[in-house]
Amino acid sequence: MPEATQRMTQNTKNWMSIIPNLITSFRGGCGIAILIVVMYFGDDFWAFWLFIFAILTDLIDGWVARKIGGESDLGMFLDPLADKLLLGFSWLTLLLSGWAPWWLAGTMIFRDVAVGAIWIYARSRGWVWTSNRMGQLMVCFEGVAVPVLLYRQPLLDIHWPSVGLVIEFISLFFAIASVSQYIIEGPKRSENLSAS
Repeated sequence: MPEATQRMTQNTKNWMSIIPNLITSFRGGCGIAILIVVMYFGDDFWAFWLFIFAILTDLIDGWVARKIGGESDLGMFLDPLADKLLLGFSWLTLLLSGWAPWWLAGTMIFRDVAVGAIWIYARSRGWVWTSNRMGQLMVCFEGVAVPVLLYRQPLLDIHWPSVGLVIEFISLFFAIASVSQYIIEGPKRSENLSAS
């Protein structure tokens, strides 16, 4: 009986450890859903709330992983990938719908593709860039700017697209500062990859 209980406990733990990765994967899929909701249904209201819900999963997946002991290399890979998919498809939605200037949306899409490619290449070579304060501030401002740009409904007699653009300009400032800091500091050798 104790052996069966032990096996059942291990199986439950194995099953539970995939929950954070499912939450993370859902976040990446929300970017595609936002594109579909806006481009095929013209529904900015649901796109706004879908983005808000998706961005909240970024807080939840890590917390769940730590609580249940489900932290994994796969999760560490999926988390930034899901962020890039969510933001990349959201910017593509804003570009295709004409809700953001082409040069701004194009810049943000290019940045996400370039950063993603550099990140994958560097990681395959055993190098990582640790996050910096400027990058964290950029993500915070971008996480506010994108849903504000997606929101097209009248509220409080405020022109929300203009508010979104101002917030995104602040995000761009932090993006430039962050890239500059990354270039100056350079990458660091990944302990996880160099140990394997």
